[in-house]
Amino acid sequence: MRKKTNCQVLALILILAVFMLSGCQEDTQEQAIGEVNGDIITQKQFDQHYRMVLSWYQQTYGEVDEKNDQELVANLKDSSFQDLVVQKLILQESERRGIEADLEQVEQDLEAIRAQRDQLEENGYQKFLDENGFDEEFLKQEWITQNLFVQLQDDVTSDIVVTEEEAQNYYEENKTVFEHPAGKEIYHILVEDQEKANEILKQLNEGGSFGELAAQYSIDPGSKSRGGDVGLVNEDTNFVEPFKKAALELSPGTLLTTPVESEFGFHIIKAGQQLDEGVWPYSKVQDDIEASLLRYKQEESFNQFLEDLQAKAEIKDFRKS
Repeated sequence: MRKKTNCQVLALILILAVFMLSGCQEDTQEQAIGEVNGDIITQKQFDQHYRMVLSWYQQTYGEVDEKNDQELVANLKDSSFQDLVVQKLILQESERRGIEADLEQVEQDLEAIRAQRDQLEENGYQKFLDENGFDEEFLKQEWITQNLFVQLQDDVTSDIVVTEEEAQNYYEENKTVFEHPAGKEIYHILVEDQEKANEILKQLNEGGSFGELAAQYSIDPGSKSRGGDVGLVNEDTNFVEPFKKAALELSPGTLLTTPVESEFGFHIIKAGQQLDEGVWPYSKVQDDIEASLLRYKQEESFNQFLEDLQAKAEIKDFRKS
C-alpha cells in the first residue's frame, strides 16, 4: 500500500480543542518561511498550524516536553510545514479548476463553534482565540481550505466506481468480518421531543414507511440513512438502558406503541427478526461494502493526486537556510 500523503493531517483542522499559546514575537509573524509555486507561507501561519498539530498530538499520545523532546518537536514542525504546503496546493489547484469555497457553509461552521464556546462559558469564543493565539482569519482560512479539500477530492475522484464483482470478491475473501452474534434486528427513529415522536408514530400506524420517516425525521446520523437500522441488539449490546430494555422486550416484527425516552431524546422502536449467530448474507452488507471500497479507492486516488502535485511543485523551505 502506498505511503499516505501528509494531507491526512489536514483533517486536523476540524479538531477544536484547547490548544497551546503561540510563542513567536509579533514583529516576525509576517516573515516568509516557505513558498509553494510562489505563494508565501508566513511565520504566523506556521506557528498557529503547528500549535494545532501539537495539541492534536498531545490529546492522542500525551504531553510533549518541547525542551526535552526536541526530535519529536522537529518532526511535528516538519509535518506542520508539509500540511501548509498541501493547503497551498489545494488552494492553487482549486482556483485552476474554478472550484470556489462554500463561504455560507464555512460561516455556519464557524458560527457553530462560536455558539459552542460561548455556551461553555461567558465570552468563551474570544477566550478560545486569545488563549491559543489564534485570530478569526486563521480559523476561517482553515475552514475554507477544508471546504475546498472536500470539493477538490470529489472532483478528482468523480469517475471512480466499485463494481459488483469487486464487492462480491471482498465479501467472499473477508466473511469473518461479517459474522454476527445472536440478537434481534432493531430499528429506531430518534427525535428531540415527545410531541414529534407521537406525530411520527401516528403516521406509522396509518401505514407510513418506517425507513422513509427515519430518513426524514431521525436525528441519529448513524442510522437515519439506513432506514433506522441500529443492528442486532442483545444483552451485551452497549446501548443506553431505556432503549435496550424496550428493544429486548419487543416481540419480533412489532412496533413499540409508546415512544421511549433516553438521554438522547425520544425513540420510536421497531423490531425485525430474531437471529441466531451467523454470517450476514451478501445482500445485507452489499451497500456497506461498496461504500467502504469506494471511500478507500477515492482516498488512494486523491492521495496519489496530491503526491503528484507536490512532485511537480516548486517548494522552498526557508527554515532550512
